[in-house]
Amino acid sequence: MRKNIFLALDFNSLSKALDITEKTRDYLGGIKIGLELYSVIGLAGVKEFEKFKIPIFLDTKIFDIPNQVSKTIKIISKIKSIQYFTIHALGSLEMLEAAKKAASGTHLEFLAVSILTSWNKTNLEQIGITQNIHNQVRTLIKLANKAKLSGVIASAQDISLAREISKKIKIFCPGIRGDQKTQDQKRTLSYKEFNAIADDKCFAVIGRPIYEGDPLKNIKKIINSAK
Repeated sequence: MRKNIFLALDFNSLSKALDITEKTRDYLGGIKIGLELYSVIGLAGVKEFEKFKIPIFLDTKIFDIPNQVSKTIKIISKIKSIQYFTIHALGSLEMLEAAKKAASGTHLEFLAVSILTSWNKTNLEQIGITQNIHNQVRTLIKLANKAKLSGVIASAQDISLAREISKKIKIFCPGIRGDQKTQDQKRTLSYKEFNAIADDKCFAVIGRPIYEGDPLKNIKKIINSAK
């Protein structure tokens, strides 16, 4: 079984996060530590997950001037257990390249955030972007690819679009649901639908459908739904 699920620990309790990770680790490709949890536990707390020996994806979606990004990356890259780190593609090619350069010679891989899965055409228009979502996603993935980043964060609906740009880039898809619909994610698929179009460089990022209720039972059910 290919482990292509990253568990999104989108809450603020370290003890809860450690407990759920322990229960589900055998079925995971890795874990995602989001901004809420990271704000509480910091880098010291991130180190608590090293014992599970699975990839850690730190999702703070950095977006700043290149100099500040470089300084931040030099700190983050010292934590060996953090394999992936998110950075906004909207921050410019210069910012993406500065991050890549700052991590040169380290293990750290970057995932460029394209367009949040909670966004729609109206959200883009509100910040002055007039092209449709798919074209904007295409523009940002091209930028990430030009900067030679390892991967992108994109809706599962945009996997084929991303593959038109690069056959090798990793694609992490947030908001993947079990079999129920979500309220705060507009461009999502079920895990079964995701698996039908995903290749071996695609990963599903799943949170509440796993950790709400019985995590072990939930993740087994989700995996079985795709068989």
